[in-house]
Amino acid sequence: MIKKVKLKIGLDYHGVITVHPEYFSVFAKDVLARKGEVHIITGGSEQEVVAQLKDWNIPFSKIFSIPDYYKAKGEVIYFSDGEYKIPDDLWDKAKAEYCNLEGINMHIDDSKEYVKWFTTPYCRYDGTNPQCVTEDGHIIDFNSPPSKVLNDIERIIAKD
Repeated sequence: MIKKVKLKIGLDYHGVITVHPEYFSVFAKDVLARKGEVHIITGGSEQEVVAQLKDWNIPFSKIFSIPDYYKAKGEVIYFSDGEYKIPDDLWDKAKAEYCNLEGINMHIDDSKEYVKWFTTPYCRYDGTNPQCVTEDGHIIDFNSPPSKVLNDIERIIAKD
């Protein structure tokens, strides 16, 4: 028998949610209905992302904005034209550190660059062929209804 686990899902905003917002609206609602958590993890500003999530009717438990986080820590380099830069080493590992700190048990992201920093199970999502392959070879098929995808994720994390 598979042990019951609390879902704590990390969802990348750009490249995952933005590609299929209708799907992830149902997905997030199902996670929360299962008493799980949905963490939106983004390279955008929290204010802009929250407004769009509201428009798309996508609920969430927490949001983590990389630029807002590093601005609050004073680790941003500002330029005279109003642009800013966060050092690459901080940016690249931010999602992994957040997932580890929050106990996320599956992170879904479209970027392959970040996976090397993760100890949290990481599934690389491809919006053109919505399948996700974890680092240990599990395939999560986002062509399936969200309830089936979440059942599959529960099985995967229960074995880890």
